Amino acid sequence: MKRFLLLLTFVSLSIFAIAQKGDFDFGKVTYKELEMSKYDPDTSAVAVVLNEFGQARINDDQNVIFDYHVKIKILKTQGQREGDFYIPLYKNNGYEEKLLSVKGSTFNLENRAWKENKLDEKKVFTEKTNKYLNEVKFALPEVRVGSVIEVMYSTESPFRFQFHPWEFQSDIPKVNSLYWCKIPANWIYNITLRGYYKLSTNETSVLNECFQPEGIPEKGDCMLGKYGMQNVPAFKEEKYMTAKKNFVAGIYFELSEVRHFDGTKTKYGEEWKDVDRKLREHEDFGGQIKRNKNLWEDKIKPLVDKEADPVAKATIIYDQVRHWYSFDGDNRVYTETDAKKVYESRKGNSAEINLALVGALLAAEFEASPVLISTRDHGLPIKIHPQQTSFNYVAARVKIGEKEYLLDATDDFLPFGVLPMRCLNDQGRIISKEESGWVNLTPTQRQKTVITMNVKLDEAGELKGTMSLQYSGYDAIDQRKKINGKTKEEYVKELTKELNDAVIENYSVENETDLTKPLVEKMDITLAGGEGSGSSIVYFNPFVMNRYEKNPFQSNERLYPVDLGAPIETGFYINVELPEGMMVDEAPKSIAFSLPNSGGKCLVNVSNTGGKVSLACVIALNKAIYTSEEYHYLKEFFARIVQIQQSSFVFKKK
Repeated sequence: MKRFLLLLTFVSLSIFAIAQKGDFDFGKVTYKELEMSKYDPDTSAVAVVLNEFGQARINDDQNVIFDYHVKIKILKTQGQREGDFYIPLYKNNGYEEKLLSVKGSTFNLENRAWKENKLDEKKVFTEKTNKYLNEVKFALPEVRVGSVIEVMYSTESPFRFQFHPWEFQSDIPKVNSLYWCKIPANWIYNITLRGYYKLSTNETSVLNECFQPEGIPEKGDCMLGKYGMQNVPAFKEEKYMTAKKNFVAGIYFELSEVRHFDGTKTKYGEEWKDVDRKLREHEDFGGQIKRNKNLWEDKIKPLVDKEADPVAKATIIYDQVRHWYSFDGDNRVYTETDAKKVYESRKGNSAEINLALVGALLAAEFEASPVLISTRDHGLPIKIHPQQTSFNYVAARVKIGEKEYLLDATDDFLPFGVLPMRCLNDQGRIISKEESGWVNLTPTQRQKTVITMNVKLDEAGELKGTMSLQYSGYDAIDQRKKINGKTKEEYVKELTKELNDAVIENYSVENETDLTKPLVEKMDITLAGGEGSGSSIVYFNPFVMNRYEKNPFQSNERLYPVDLGAPIETGFYINVELPEGMMVDEAPKSIAFSLPNSGGKCLVNVSNTGGKVSLACVIALNKAIYTSEEYHYLKEFFARIVQIQQSSFVFKKK
């Protein structure tokens, strides 16, 4: 992915000729647009943005004013959803964004006549989504296939630290997308361009005396930036990707410095060492760690005093904290409640729980530090310049001898030294006085499942025997969560459906609470032959679970990586004993193939000896992340697996 930094400073500005008009006139819909029935560059498109313009500026009250204007053609029934609009308005610490104005219209052809249906402002509603977000909602009238819809609105935001971002790409294609930003020349922003597409418009110029803050006699100049893209394809989400915003073409701003009219400066974007220091000194970060250290000191000493092994001692502390608190689901970098109150309530956000874990480890004289993380659904952390807002989570790190362990106490099913899948996202930032820096969030576990089945085919065409399911690593974590809170009867009922209504008896589970061992499920099982089976012929697909029904990779091209989170391994070991007079008529083929550079393998071995038939299949993906250059190999790899897993044994009377 191309990502580069533009530092906009007054000295580096050049004046460019303005070659492109900005906003377009509202309501100027043509018959050609109304009669349009498909979008030739992407005939699958359900709708297409014909034109889009955005403009953001800082007014004299030093708030960010954002104007948005879009015109969309509806091409298919699914595209009618584009007529439903949602405008997020953020709020924090008594400050909140507000909607200044909105208007919209739907244009249709009726009996060759051009008809406009205007948005009724009484049908514009504001909902309080949570304490950080309000949402304006409205639906345009008379939206149908063939409509052209148009909307304009303006908002005002007090949050100038992050200037309004812009996404050139969305889930429908865009013919033209243009963004203008007018920024006081003495306000220095770090600007990051994300995505894989080049700007068709990239211009900057100076506007003289365009900015005069309240109470300041002088007028300041502004930088006018113009950024645009044309013929932007729709962004299509596929399996195994992290946050969409990592890859969608867009431009993002973060305030770095303000140069005041009196010659002084206020720095917002600092060096990482300054950010690290401020976090350590922050009341709701470093201060919370100190309070937790004092709080947990007397509680953990009796638990670990007699334990000599440091890893075992750290594990005891980890388990104690993990079992004490329950996670409220809120991903945070800072705490919102004092350590003592969090302890008493036994509930907290990610920062409150994991900073408590750091404090408890420090109380036992371990070398422990918090780790800032951006979760997979939040986006990749920005490392080229300090940006706290690119993080939304806190985990913990403990060093024991030469080895480091990354810990997270928010999940009851995570073993010591394992981060939850949501945290496996590039790198984290260690906040430590002695050793601040970046740490790789590499998975220490696989996603591993082994399915073993030993069955005997009877005269009625049923397969009866035993089945064992062994889960390790992240598969064990997921399976323990799946079992947790259910009765045996409830879970067996779910498993029966997963196995196509097999009969399950004598179900048992091993190591349900011992997180250091694989989770093992055992049962007696009866399977009916597949569709078309009878007394003289039986069809049996040995891939009874974890079968890929279709290739997870459908696109012809993928510009962004395939991120599995952690390596995947699945094993199938199936043994079938045949009755007298029954033979194997057809069987899956033995085969072996692999991905380049030891990226993965599929091994299938089928044997048929003395009335017994067996299949052993191992599918292993050895990497957590595959590059876009490896995508075609991966797509072909899965295409062959799907083909293999569709093949069955055919047992026939001699």
